[in-house]
Amino acid sequence: MNKNGVIAVVVVVAAIVLIGLWAMRSGEQTAGGPDCSTPPTTPQSVTYTKQGEQVTLTWAAPPTGDPVTTYVIEAGSAPGSNNQGTFVAAGSATRFERAAPAGTYYVRIFARNSCGTSPASPELTVTTP
Repeated sequence: MNKNGVIAVVVVVAAIVLIGLWAMRSGEQTAGGPDCSTPPTTPQSVTYTKQGEQVTLTWAAPPTGDPVTTYVIEAGSAPGSNNQGTFVAAGSATRFERAAPAGTYYVRIFARNSCGTSPASPELTVTTP
C-alpha cells in the first residue's frame, strides 16, 4: 500500500471512531436515556410581575413526568419568537428575573430533562414602560 492509501485508511478509521463517540454521547441526551422514562409536562401557573424594567416570572413545576433538570425561558418580539433571548434556569427554580428595556415581549417556558422537552407554557405578553 502506498503512502496515500495509508493516509486514507487512517482518516477513515479516525472518522469511524469520532462518529462512534458522537453517537454514544448523543444517545445519553435522547428519549429513553438512562436517567428518565418520560419528558416533563408543561410548567404550570406561569405568571409575571414587573416593577419598572424588572420582570419576574414565576411558575409551578409540572405535575407529572420525570423530574425537571432545567427550564428554558424564551422571549421574543412577536408571538412564538425567541429573538429577544433564550435563558436557562435550574430544574429546582420556580422564578426568573430579568431587566427588560421598554417594549412588548412574548414569553413562554419549557421544562426539560434527559428524555426531552415539554410543550411550551401558555405565552405571556409582557409590556414594560
